[in-house]
Amino acid sequence: MTVTPFPHPPVGDRPGGSTPRALTVSCRTRTGTAGPEATIAVRGDVDAANVREFAHTVREAADSCSSVVLDLSEVAFMAFDGVSALYAISAHLLREGAQWCVVPSAGVARVLALCDPEGLIPQVQVSSLRGAEPA
Repeated sequence: MTVTPFPHPPVGDRPGGSTPRALTVSCRTRTGTAGPEATIAVRGDVDAANVREFAHTVREAADSCSSVVLDLSEVAFMAFDGVSALYAISAHLLREGAQWCVVPSAGVARVLALCDPEGLIPQVQVSSLRGAEPA
């Protein structure tokens, strides 16, 4: 597993006085029946300052995988730019023939409801597993 931290540059204050959380991406792969399978876990905030790195890192981690689970359950804040990145990731994975889905946090689900009304980004709700220890 690799963890890629992205330090967050200083930006103006956010509504509510919250400060941006640094973005980290970690990946776990295993061999499945159809080929390599990846679970990519993202923590922190996805915004205009780090959206390119987010998209690039996720695409690299998903390279050559037959299925991908993008776990965004620990992403408290996602800017609208993050949805554009998810569309780009989706297009890349579909061209590669990979099955994929997003496990959204409540904040990510709200942004997707606004920016993806057609449901082009495949979402899976896994609320019963939140807080569970990884295997």
